Formats: sequence, structure tokens, C-alpha cells
Amino acid sequence: MSSQRATARGTSAPMPSSRTDEVRLAAAALFERRGYAATTMTHIADASGVLPGSLYHHFGSKEEIAVEILKRFDRELGSVSARLAASAAGLAPEDRFRHLMREVAVLSFRHGGAVALRYFEPPTVATARLREAQQVRAPVLERMWKTAVDDVTGSGTGAENARLLRFALKNLSLDAAAYFPGHPDPAAVADDVSELLLHGIVADCPSDDELDRSEALEAVDDALSTWPSRPEKPVDGDVRTRIIAAARTEFARHGYAATTIRDIAERAGVRMATLYRRVESKEAMLADVVDAFSTSLDKAFRAALTTGEPGAASLDALAKTFVKARRRFREESDILQIEHATDSDLAPLSRYARQTQDRLRLLESVLQRGMAKGTLRSFAAPQDIADPIRSVLWLAYQDSGRTSEARTHAFLRRTMLRGYMTPDS
Repeated sequence: MSSQRATARGTSAPMPSSRTDEVRLAAAALFERRGYAATTMTHIADASGVLPGSLYHHFGSKEEIAVEILKRFDRELGSVSARLAASAAGLAPEDRFRHLMREVAVLSFRHGGAVALRYFEPPTVATARLREAQQVRAPVLERMWKTAVDDVTGSGTGAENARLLRFALKNLSLDAAAYFPGHPDPAAVADDVSELLLHGIVADCPSDDELDRSEALEAVDDALSTWPSRPEKPVDGDVRTRIIAAARTEFARHGYAATTIRDIAERAGVRMATLYRRVESKEAMLADVVDAFSTSLDKAFRAALTTGEPGAASLDALAKTFVKARRRFREESDILQIEHATDSDLAPLSRYARQTQDRLRLLESVLQRGMAKGTLRSFAAPQDIADPIRSVLWLAYQDSGRTSEARTHAFLRRTMLRGYMTPDS
């Protein structure tokens, strides 16, 4: 799946001051576009205009380049944190929140290669040295994220809502280059995310009781009931199901390219000959996994957005769909996250990319109609706000700590629909 990424306006990396810098910047661009695993030292040599043999005078290995890219990102995070602490000190709470979101998002785009190394690379493939470099250590920034959320928190929002908002603020700003690849104006998309979280998209939001009784939510519940169950352990006699489950786990742990047929056979507990009698190829297993996920997601997605009038109920039902999908299909979403950063032309991934764009167009259409009717706020054009909505919904909120599906759904009602700063009625 091609993942071409344009350079965001005003966020390009500084001009190289040496041949070593040229190599590093060329590698960062390749890691962002192709992914770490798919990039070779030959690719880096060609992109930086040096002979492959000469490349080793600058860096001993691809990993050494990646570690240096990540360390530079970490150092600039520290510098930016100090500047932000000074520049945000005199701002009002909402302005401070927006300023923090904006400045960190711009930094993320400026270091797209480092963000790609952190966000897209399967952790089990990386060495201990690379995993260590992938960790973000910005204590000043962490305190600022907490303060920014605490200062905009009103009565009735609750500690769990504050924790989930910090999680959204941190991830959507720090990894903005991954969530909004190729966006021409990272500051603008950061402002849209802030507006969405703090003031919501719905003009006059119905009560929770009304949302719970909506036709859209009922339609989504019907669609969710058709999602295939996933037993903890496939029935021993169902060999093909066991093989596909093993493939799904291995792809999520290592990525498609790094997973071998033997890896899958060993995890499934079958011989290679048995595996090949049940499935045609590794790509066929990927297709089975990705297509089943996309079909399930699509059914609930369309139920949410095509039932009833476009507005709060539609987006609320979509929120429930995403909350359920992010937990039920965790391995599938991990696979697609890893493969999103590659130039792979595998048919299952290309097909999923097209289906994702179709779903995004449907969301834009619902937003446009809702804005025209006045049920949704028009603080940004539908095509500009659709991606932020999808990104807010798709965050793995369960990674922020213990939180149930119901709590996450309630948080999305509080933020995306009504706005975190909107007083309780």
C-alpha cells in the first residue's frame, strides 16, 4: 500500500551541513515513506548520492542511522519543551492547550522519519538498542500535557475523562505526522483537533438517554451482533481457523514482510505440508485477515452513517463502532498500522486502502449534510475535519490505563460530540 507523504508546509528539516547529515536526512525520508524494514543500506546510499561502500564511513549500519534519527528527535523534544514552558506560561488555559497541540504537531511533522520509526515499526522486530531509542522521554512536556488538561477541566468532567484527554492530546500531537500524513499545514490540523476535543462537533447535542435510543445506535448494535466471535483458542479440529489465527498474531508481532510461513506453521502447531493444503500462500492469509476485518468494520460504519438523519446520533453510533473495533480487532489494527508505512502493493492492503477512502468520503458526506442542516458545527470544511474525527475515534484508549468500552464511549460523547469545555446542562 503506497504511503506517499508530502512535506508539510513550514516543517521541512534543516538543510544538511555535512555529508553525514545528508545521509541521515535521506534515510529519515526513506523510513517515513517505505518503513524501516523495507529500507536497505543500498536504498539509503542511492538516495543520498554516495557509493554503498562509502556509506559505511558515515554509519556502521541501518540501525545506527535509525538510532541517531530518534536521538535527534528526543533532543529537540527536550529543547522545544523548554521553549514551550516559557511561551505558554502567560496564556489562558484554552490557549495554552491549543498552543501545546500546535507546536508539538509541527515538531512531529518536522521529524516524520523518527515518528515513523516510533509509530509504525513492530516492536518484536527491533533490537533492544532500537527499542530503547524509540522511547520518548520528555518529562517537562509530560507535565505540560497534564497541566494543560487540568487547567481546562471543569466541574463534572471527572478524573478518567481528564486522563483520556491527556492521552488524546499526547498521541495526536506527538504522532501527528503518522495520523495526518502529508497534511500541508500541521498547525491547522492541530487547531482542528483542539477545537473538536474542546468544543465538539455537534451544535446542540441530545441527552445521553436520547442518544441511547437512536435508530443509528440500534442499527450499529445489530451490525455488531454479526461480527464473528473470536474464541481464546480455536477448536483443535478446525485447522484452517487455527492457521489464520496464527498468521494474524505473527503479522501483528513482526509485520508481514518479516513473518515467514514457518513462523505461522510453528505458532499454529501444524506441519508445513498441512499448512499448504489449507491455504494457498502467505498473501492469501493476509487477505483472509484484512478482508474479514474490513467487512465487519464496513457493515457497522455504514449502519452508523446511513441510518436516520446526519448529526449527533450518526457520529455517536460511529464512536461506538470504533470503540468496539479497536478492542475486538486489535491485532488487525496493529497489522494495518505497521503496513501503512510501507510501499507494498499487496492486493489485500491496496483493497483495504481503497475501502478506507470510501468510508472517509461517506463521513465527509454526512458532515456536509449535517453542517448544511445546522445540526453540526461548521468550524472547518467537511474534508478537513473528517480525518481528525476518525483519528480521535481510532485511538487505542485502552492503552491509557484501565478503561471500559462504556467509559471510552462516554468520553467521546463528552469531547467529540459536546466538547470537553462545554458546561454540563
